[in-house]
Amino acid sequence: MRPDANWQRAVLLFQQSRWDLAIRELRGLLTLAPDHAPAHALLAMALAQTEALAEAETEARAAVGLQPESPFVHRALAVVHLARHREEDAARAVLQAIALAPDDADLHGLLAQIRCQQRRWPDALAAAERGLAVDPHDVDCLNLRSVALMKLGRSAEATDTVDAALAKDPDNPWTHQARGWALLHGGDPKGALHHFQEALRRDPSLDGARQGLVEALKARNPFYRVVLAWFLWLDGKSQGHQFAILIGAWLVARFGSRALLDAGYQTAGLVVSLSWFAVVLVTSCAVPIFNLLLLLHPLGRHALERQARTDALLLGATLAIGLGVGAWAWLGDGWWAPRGVWFWLVFLLPVAGIGLFHAGWGRRLVQAFCVVVLGCWLWWCWQAIALYAEGAAMDAVGAPQPVVDEYLARTKPHLELHLALVQACVYSTWIVLLLPKGRPRRRAA
Repeated sequence: MRPDANWQRAVLLFQQSRWDLAIRELRGLLTLAPDHAPAHALLAMALAQTEALAEAETEARAAVGLQPESPFVHRALAVVHLARHREEDAARAVLQAIALAPDDADLHGLLAQIRCQQRRWPDALAAAERGLAVDPHDVDCLNLRSVALMKLGRSAEATDTVDAALAKDPDNPWTHQARGWALLHGGDPKGALHHFQEALRRDPSLDGARQGLVEALKARNPFYRVVLAWFLWLDGKSQGHQFAILIGAWLVARFGSRALLDAGYQTAGLVVSLSWFAVVLVTSCAVPIFNLLLLLHPLGRHALERQARTDALLLGATLAIGLGVGAWAWLGDGWWAPRGVWFWLVFLLPVAGIGLFHAGWGRRLVQAFCVVVLGCWLWWCWQAIALYAEGAAMDAVGAPQPVVDEYLARTKPHLELHLALVQACVYSTWIVLLLPKGRPRRRAA
């Protein structure tokens, strides 16, 4: 068996995205030619697609060690680093490849992709434009240039760029995805929906198009268009700038409302104070609430990922329980229910916040917080029912004042616990807003 034949079959299988067969062919090749550096590099990229990332890195480093003068092996190492979310290591590897092959537009496109993942939009734009200087018709560089321009607020240029990419390759799913996001940024959800559907028709595994389809469906609601504009504007900022914007909004609301109240402008002070609550509601609750509504849409419920559907249903169940507690407070006679309404109102904040996190420690932390707080409230509710029954019995027999005073003293810490639970839910918004949201589960390309 000739190594060249194995190599040609492996390349063909890799191009067809038949990862397992490509891996088998490459392993067979490496038994015949263990020092075949391109085979190690291609095996690394195939293994990265199957999430065998540790083995992929071993193969990529072996390829670099065998043939350090080859840009292809450095590109493979960059791809593996990118799959492991080591963006800066990936950038260093692809820059090494570019130093060896500066006229390879594909390498500049990979660098632009890395810079996009780092949210370094000016650097992403520069890398994409260097790729286009090599090949003005490179579709990947055109798409990445469009993304960077959108994030930098240069929507008109982004639209022109993606139109050029569509003219070059009208069947490219990534181009339709980029065009959809450009239209969504421009406030045209209907046009964006068409391009996201076209992208998914050509490549059903395209997560960016699936996410865009969901956003375009929700953006048909005028209120959500305002929410989406806020998210898209915020998404164009670095993570540090996002934190600064949120903290700045809180400081303005807190100290601005205090200054207005001290000056005697009660209504204006209340409005400014509530503005922060509005920011929290929009940032943490709007997405899962509209996902819940999207479950009623025949296309939307299939477009939502399983985790997003689960989070939406959880929020819906929490909302239903809150409404039930409110109905009990209105129709029943237990004094726990009116207080419970306040708890379930603010408990929506951390429950909705779960939907903002991808799988990871941040999501688990918010979930654990919700479970602990809910457990404490259920214990409080059970104690409240017992205290209410005891108080009713005392009223029926006309208990003496010392007994009543002792009973009131026992209810005070119970009421303080409820207040603490409500405050904990309110303060949990900082956890929801500031914790890293994690990364979406990687889908094989």
